[in-house]
Amino acid sequence: MGDTYQIVTGIMAGFAVIYILMEIILNVNGIDDDTSNIILLEASKKKLFFIPFALGAILGHLFLGTTNTAFEMSDSLYPVAILFGSATISVGIAYWKDFKKPLWFLSLLLVLGLVYGHLFWSMNYAS
Repeated sequence: MGDTYQIVTGIMAGFAVIYILMEIILNVNGIDDDTSNIILLEASKKKLFFIPFALGAILGHLFLGTTNTAFEMSDSLYPVAILFGSATISVGIAYWKDFKKPLWFLSLLLVLGLVYGHLFWSMNYAS
């Protein structure tokens, strides 16, 4: 497990460094509204309104997480499959029926995703 842990940690650290460098470049390039935050917000307001829910679920999974096994699903693949299924359904809804997505709606999706990641996709269940 030690080697795998080191590999995954290295990959995640590499992604973090690349992301930070990308944000620095985007902030100093002189073009307004081209940072990842603005791009994700604009994409969420259009057809990809699953982004706030998915980001909330990932944040709840990584940084929160309950230890109450009453919320544990029998297979660790289920929370990911449910997240993927909800993203697929939301993209389908967005292409089938276009509607205005105000900031409160996107914020609600973020909070619901955070709760989902905290309760149903926790990394803190006792083994």
